[in-house]
Amino acid sequence: SGSFWCTLLGTVARLIKTNLSGGVTKVGSEVPGIATDCMKDFIQLVAAEAQEESERCKSKTILPVHFIKALKTLGYDDIATEVQTLAKAEDAAKKAKPKRKKKRLEDSSHSMEELKRRQAELFARARAKHG
Repeated sequence: SGSFWCTLLGTVARLIKTNLSGGVTKVGSEVPGIATDCMKDFIQLVAAEAQEESERCKSKTILPVHFIKALKTLGYDDIATEVQTLAKAEDAAKKAKPKRKKKRLEDSSHSMEELKRRQAELFARARAKHG
């Protein structure tokens, strides 16, 4: 959609401007578009290599390990190292996050007999109501 690309171009322009140094203070209006096109090409290149890596591993999902391997294969070892560090940090954050309880039945304060009795009552009411 158009708003996505406007937002992306604005973000790219800000990234470029915040990394300016020396006597350079302005960015030409076409530069964010060129940079965005370069990013799209780079992402397509890495994604294609990551897909090949996932297929070699007989996986139907591109995992971070495939993406990192693709970066290394393409000669982007420095970026691969940074991505690997980010992936490990994200993994640690996921593990630290409390998990949802999945065992509602086991955590119930009611006995199995009480739950079965309640279920039978609900079925009986439904049959009576809907004939």
